Amino acid sequence: MVEKSFIIGIILIFAAGTAVAQDILTLDRAIEIGLSNNYGINIAKNSQKIAVNNATPGNAGMLPKIDVNAGYGYGIRNAYVTNVSGLELKDPDANSTLAVAGINLNWTLFDGLRMFIAYDKLKKLEEIGDLNVKISVENTLAGIMISYYDIIRQQKQTAIMNEQVGISQFRLDLAKLKYETGSGSELEFLKAKVELNADIANLSSQKTVSVNSLATLNELMAREVTLQFDVRDTILLNYQLNYDSLRAGMKAANRNLLLYNRNMEMSGLNMKSARAVQWPVIGMTTGVNYMNSQTEASITNYNRNFGAVIGVTAYMNIFNGLNLQREYRNAKISYASSELEIKQYENKLDAYLLKIYNEYINQLELVTFEQQNVDLARKNMEIAKESFEVGSISSLQLREIQRNLLYSDTRLVEAEFRTKLTETALLLLSGKLLK
Repeated sequence: MVEKSFIIGIILIFAAGTAVAQDILTLDRAIEIGLSNNYGINIAKNSQKIAVNNATPGNAGMLPKIDVNAGYGYGIRNAYVTNVSGLELKDPDANSTLAVAGINLNWTLFDGLRMFIAYDKLKKLEEIGDLNVKISVENTLAGIMISYYDIIRQQKQTAIMNEQVGISQFRLDLAKLKYETGSGSELEFLKAKVELNADIANLSSQKTVSVNSLATLNELMAREVTLQFDVRDTILLNYQLNYDSLRAGMKAANRNLLLYNRNMEMSGLNMKSARAVQWPVIGMTTGVNYMNSQTEASITNYNRNFGAVIGVTAYMNIFNGLNLQREYRNAKISYASSELEIKQYENKLDAYLLKIYNEYINQLELVTFEQQNVDLARKNMEIAKESFEVGSISSLQLREIQRNLLYSDTRLVEAEFRTKLTETALLLLSGKLLK
């Protein structure tokens, strides 16, 4: 009965993962869902829309401002008026009305090119917003890919643990048979039971890890985390990545490096803006105004004006405590710091790329090596099972060979997964991931 309970436990564990056939979620489909739904990407896109809306000539001050005004007033006054000729007006209930209307245009014609610099800044902010969207997309894409490969890794590890349970069950069955026929000891029989129980517990823990990995991918795709699905069971490795090509791509298309360059360009515009403040501001104003005034509280009881006006304004700061010069010097220093930050970041990227590429080459070699080890360990396991059946090796020796197979299988899965991690990191660094 005890052995049957072990077998039933194994069946229940297997059935929990296979009772319901799930839809296959391909990596392309996972990426499509994630890029459409991911909250971080959509937030970045909204910020980009704001930057696009702001990048207009009007927001930079390049276009005229037109104002329309109108008003009407009515009042009752206690009026007493005299003029130089001696005329006198007294009226305790003098009525008066005032109607005004006008349209006015104000246009800055020259401000030291500040309006053009402001427009360039707005366009640069638009470019920065676009880069932030692409960075968010790339990071989400990399996260989805890694999460997808992790699911494959966990499912492969689950299959490995399943096989281990099967081998342990095989060992227990033979140990039981030998014990019952008197050719084996109770100690070997009980030891086989304990180790099968340990393998079943490990399998159960591994299945939990595998199920949780599905929730991680669902979270990245911004969909219900309890949704169940299956994935492709193979990790395809890219053996064609070339260091020189990756480095050239990184210099030209790494989004974070491009962002550093845009920030440096913004610092350059800030320096130009600080210099432009020292120039005069020349503007034009024009308009048409109407006024109609009627009152019983004045010697002149009716007054109407209507006509156009045009004028030119000029303004220039002569001295403000040398702050203009200070602001320009600070802007110049900020620009120099931006240049240094780019060089520092490029150096950091170069070092990171070289390290990741070396890891990538090493992992490719390990995959080949571990695949050979797995083939040998599997062949050794088949021979060991046959030898154990005829009593040529002990259960301890069988367990050791079983562990060697477990370790070989696990190392191969880990090498394949780490290869995909380094491959994804290289594509992300070189700006090739979106392609």
